[in-house]
Amino acid sequence: PAQPPAQPPAQPPAQPPAQPPARSTKMDQLKQEACSLEDGPLVAGPFRKDGVFLSEKTLERFLKANNGDIKKAMKQLKATVAWRKTYQPWRCCPKCTKDPLAHNMRVIGFDDDGRGVIYSCFSQAHDRWDPEVNLKHLTWILEQAVPLMDQRGASTWTWIADFHGFGVSDCSPKSMMLVKSMLAHYPERLYKAVLMSAPWIFNGAWRVVSPLLDKNTKSKVVFLKNDSLAEEKKLSEQLRLGEELANFLEAEAKDNRIIRDPVKKYWEPRNELQEEAKGTKTEQNNAVIDFRATGSVSKDKECTALLFQYSISDYITTTD
Repeated sequence: PAQPPAQPPAQPPAQPPAQPPARSTKMDQLKQEACSLEDGPLVAGPFRKDGVFLSEKTLERFLKANNGDIKKAMKQLKATVAWRKTYQPWRCCPKCTKDPLAHNMRVIGFDDDGRGVIYSCFSQAHDRWDPEVNLKHLTWILEQAVPLMDQRGASTWTWIADFHGFGVSDCSPKSMMLVKSMLAHYPERLYKAVLMSAPWIFNGAWRVVSPLLDKNTKSKVVFLKNDSLAEEKKLSEQLRLGEELANFLEAEAKDNRIIRDPVKKYWEPRNELQEEAKGTKTEQNNAVIDFRATGSVSKDKECTALLFQYSISDYITTTD
């Protein structure tokens, strides 16, 4: 009789493809490796009470910035820890201790999601031509913003750079390269960078630096052709500034385009600016000064360089 065909040997069940390590496992590994790094002060200042830098949130940001690659995240983390120990970014801007009008960048408030909103205007910074010192001021401001955002459950900030007053002497590719290098120590911190009224002479510096930015960072840079966020409704909604902060920015930009003698002191209480209205004829000037004098912007929203009504001298003393 015919023999039945031989049956092929049974195949072992297929094994599922290897899964990449779970994120929690990667975090645990990164935590273990990071334990050896924090052997000195990495944070300081009146708003950094806990003195902790290598928190779980910090490690998560570095891991995310490197697409979950533990080796790359650890390399970047080591570089940042070394930088913080030597550079001490929380220390006060050396020029602002001598002249509060040297720079203008400060935290002005928080958006509807708790993100810090930083504003700077070239025309209001009267000693801004040293790229190294400008970077020191920038990191000082960023360090101020972090704990305030932590209180609101946010981890990123928005930087609105008003180019009013920008000139040839400001057009320094070195400054932009320094900022690019500095951002490597603050991964996953930038939400949006809004470049307001950037003139044509800025294009050259931007052409040099923009190819060096990674795709993710470059996608966060937005150019605003005029000085009015209100006219850019889509952008304003995307930034989630809220009506109060958006109105403040609108008035601040207009106010900074008014020529004054003596120069504007942006930290003065708003009601003191009523004196400037005397003798001022234009409707624009009166409207801006009225807005600044009403006190309608709450302390929670209007977080100026003095941070909740600190006097400039007291603030500089406490941060140095």
